[in-house]
Amino acid sequence: MSEAATPTFDFDPHIYKDADVVKGLQEKLATLADEIGRPVKLMHICGTHEHEMGRFALRDLIPESVEVLAGPGCPVCVCDNEYINMAIQLSLLDDVIVTSFGDMLAVPGSIPLEGERRGDVRMSLLDARAQGGDVRAVYSAFDAAQIARDNPDKEVVFFSVGFETTVVAVAAMLKRGAPDNLSIIEANYYTPPATHLLPELDGFDIEGFILPGHAVTITGLRVYEHLAEQGIACASGGFEPVDVLASIASLLEQLRDDKAIIDNPYSRLVKYDGNEKARSELHEVFELGPIRWRGIAEIPESGYKLRPEYQKYSAARKFAGRLDQRALAGAEHPKGCRCAEVTLGQIRPDECGVFGKLCTPDAPYGPCMVSHEGTCRAWYLYGMHKEKLNVEVA
Repeated sequence: MSEAATPTFDFDPHIYKDADVVKGLQEKLATLADEIGRPVKLMHICGTHEHEMGRFALRDLIPESVEVLAGPGCPVCVCDNEYINMAIQLSLLDDVIVTSFGDMLAVPGSIPLEGERRGDVRMSLLDARAQGGDVRAVYSAFDAAQIARDNPDKEVVFFSVGFETTVVAVAAMLKRGAPDNLSIIEANYYTPPATHLLPELDGFDIEGFILPGHAVTITGLRVYEHLAEQGIACASGGFEPVDVLASIASLLEQLRDDKAIIDNPYSRLVKYDGNEKARSELHEVFELGPIRWRGIAEIPESGYKLRPEYQKYSAARKFAGRLDQRALAGAEHPKGCRCAEVTLGQIRPDECGVFGKLCTPDAPYGPCMVSHEGTCRAWYLYGMHKEKLNVEVA
């Protein structure tokens, strides 16, 4: 399948929020929806898309017959409980410093207890820090490497969580030589296999995907050809209002014409085969293997695992004798949390009974309320659970 030729906007940073351009796209969406003449369900698989749709109230500019759902596009949300529990255990060891991105520190894990205290105890890395654990927020894997150099008498663990975009930086850091006292928790996810799973779910009726702009900048679009072959429309998606609306317009055009392709409205950054140098470094350090997506399933070939020559940096391997393996696999979600259904686009956040009550950004009950990429957090912050505003662009 060849790359589709898509008219693109001149690269003027101001045009992507221009009210006249947005109004023109709003009118185009209305026309396309009328031409299709039936309800349509689309899905994005990037948490930043959900955040920006809320931030700019973009659903209020989309026709009523077109629904855009959020899919499994937040790595913090799908990071399996086992990895969170591993990080918590390691952080409570006297000679270990655990580092990770700031939002990961607040994600609640579920620690199983035996004996008289049998049951699951909710705990996050922030809770572990309150108990004396050395837990530090970092901006990148390179920051973690520097902490390891500055603390040669400590073991430093980088809790590596992310999709294709962030794992590239981890690969670059390890390839260039990391300190011997640094190791990583391998919680890195590869998006395309999850899109293999989605069409197999009961009741799946999504007709088009907005592909994740950050991830496809690395992987390219070719890895999603399986979707078009299944008759599902696809379009790359940037993150400005014009980007998002243009991607939706592309999907509606494909549905109107009954021709599913891999379109590229985000061509100013995305190439059909991606960033070849980044992909080369990524695949030199990591290989694909099975990994569990929290609350969803173990998906084959969807996790980045260290290749044999780099496994000395594996925290699971380095600390195997010091981890309580029985305490790694607690409940995936606390009672009443429906984050798994939210990440699969099966329910809206406000259909979860704990949303906005027991679960808020200040006190997240489930993982989808923690990260700015989490669907529940975006809905709460931007009021998407409230009555539609029907905003018109001036």
